[in-house]
Amino acid sequence: MVLLVISAFIFSISGCQQQAAKKPPAKPVKMASEVKKYSKEPGISLYRTATGAKQQLKMEEYLKGVLAAEMNSKFPMEALKAQAIVARTMTLALLEYENGTRGKYGTDASDNHLEFQQYDEKKITDNISRAVDETKGQVITYQGKFVYTMFHSLSKDKTASMAEGFPKLATKASYLVPVSTNGIKYAPAKYRSWTVKVPRWEIKNLMGSKAGNLDDISVSKRGPSGRATEVSAGSATVKAVDLRQQIGPDRLYSTVWSSVKPEGNYIVFKGSGWGHGVGMEQWGAYTMAKEGKNARQIVEHYFPNTVWTQLYK
Repeated sequence: MVLLVISAFIFSISGCQQQAAKKPPAKPVKMASEVKKYSKEPGISLYRTATGAKQQLKMEEYLKGVLAAEMNSKFPMEALKAQAIVARTMTLALLEYENGTRGKYGTDASDNHLEFQQYDEKKITDNISRAVDETKGQVITYQGKFVYTMFHSLSKDKTASMAEGFPKLATKASYLVPVSTNGIKYAPAKYRSWTVKVPRWEIKNLMGSKAGNLDDISVSKRGPSGRATEVSAGSATVKAVDLRQQIGPDRLYSTVWSSVKPEGNYIVFKGSGWGHGVGMEQWGAYTMAKEGKNARQIVEHYFPNTVWTQLYK
């Protein structure tokens, strides 16, 4: 799972078949100035958190390190290419709309996934390089602006809306909407279905005294994708995403909870998936690629109503 912290915020083309009947041509979308300026491959400065070094890279070279860190190089080529387009778009969105990490390090980006995108040049393989090279300069835009191309590892059968994954940022990228997905077909068994037990005292501390003894704890509200959005106990109600963050995203893999129930000294979460659920599902991209879809079709599916855009070659 990948979480991107964008400034003070936490943040990795229609998916419909064309109809036989002719449609009037779509009105061209005017590209914003921050998009049009990338007619040539830009450079990017990178802060290395382990050493404090500042590195200057060409954008496509940098993206190879990002792709290597964010997706298994053994994934199908079209899934890797889709991730490359997503990584390129997200990088430019972060630079243009969030000022990157310039205020903190004086560089465009850092290799810390909590600050920008994860980066690991040691994992670059021939497949990684090919995926980036074959999508050079390709991004997606929405109403002429770069898209916040968020991504995650695994949903269940539908991705999350922005309001479900990041309720405080629901208006930041309202074009990120739930779509069907089938990554669960190939994903590791440990993420398809899981049970997590959290000590009752820990949940009580997080929910406060109004939650009582937690005997009646349950999912009290769900979003359009079926994810838990609120959990209630006693007279207390908390956001599911906040509860997951406080418990730890490496303990509670997602908010796709089929049930939340007390069991002795524990609160038992039964669920599936891995990650915040917003944007492209990486295992879904894997599945689509295995089924013969190309990178553009994959990206168009997970980011509907956006426009594929060639910036530079």
